[in-house]
This record gives sequence, structure tokens and C-alpha cells, in this order.
Amino acid sequence: MPKPGRNDSQSFHNKDLVLGVGVSVDRRRWDESRYEAFVDQLCGTREYQKEAIWTALRYLLGGEYTDARHLARINFEANDLIRERYGSFEGMERSLQFPNQLSASVDLATGTGKSYVLYGIATIMLAEGAIDRVLLLCPSTTIEAGLMEKFELLAGDSDLRDMLPEDAVIATPRIINASARQ
Repeated sequence: MPKPGRNDSQSFHNKDLVLGVGVSVDRRRWDESRYEAFVDQLCGTREYQKEAIWTALRYLLGGEYTDARHLARINFEANDLIRERYGSFEGMERSLQFPNQLSASVDLATGTGKSYVLYGIATIMLAEGAIDRVLLLCPSTTIEAGLMEKFELLAGDSDLRDMLPEDAVIATPRIINASARQ
């Protein structure tokens, strides 16, 4: 007879292990209403893209979280499945890639418009002055070429650019290929 626990297996759905970001923010730190027109213009009716952008920006700019470890701790304490999966916060913490930074990954299915989400997050972070440049790594030259073309079109879209607040620190991001000689 096998020993208890040896042949036990657990299965978890990715959606049950996603770290949740709170919806309340200090409006003095981050007021997403300043960018609603921009995000509406960028995403159109694709509400899931808008939600991905707003969630990422609440995490990055909302002031509620100090780093990925802090977000993980809050989720570990609030989510039974996460506690079951990792057993201890230390176990969960070992799986964090950049625990001391406000780091995260955006996971959307193929063909859902991750490039629009990335462009929206990057443009707003630049406009807010929270960052001064963005590095986007691509898994292939084909994807790189497609993203360069799309981002150049978006950055050159005056209607989209006009949706940014007048006091944007960087209103027109410069799109460059880091491997090209400048």
C-alpha cells in the first residue's frame, strides 16, 4: 500500500493562481480617467484589452504595492488555492522572478491584441513620466518586424496622440530597433 501523499497529485487552473490587483487607488497618485479617451481610442470595443491595461497601471502607478513580493504576499494571504499550491509564502516567493521590483507578466491568448495592451501601458507610463524608455524583447524577427510596423503606425496616429493629456511628459514615443545602428 502506498504511503499517504506520495501518489497524490494536485492540479490547478492558471486563472486560479493569477495574482489579483486591487481596484481602489489613491487618485492623487494615479487617475486613470486622464487616459480613458486614449485607451478607448486604442482598444475600441475590446474590453479585455482595456481591463488588462487598467489592471497593469493600477499595479504599477497606483501606489498600493511596493514590489512583486508585496503583491504576492497579499494574494497568498487572500487566496486558499495559492496557499495550497505553494504551501508557504516562502515557497511562493521562490517562484517570483523579480521580487524586489514592480514586475509582472501580461498573459493574453494568441491573437487577442497583446501588442495594443503593451503599447497602451508603455505610452501611458511614458506620458506619466514614470519611465523614460521601454525595452520590448521579441522571440523572432518576424514578430519584431510586425511589432515595429504596428507601433510606428500607432505612434504616428495624431488622433490617438491627441487623446493623451496636454501635460504628458512624453506624448510621442520614438520607436527604434535597438539592434539597428542609430
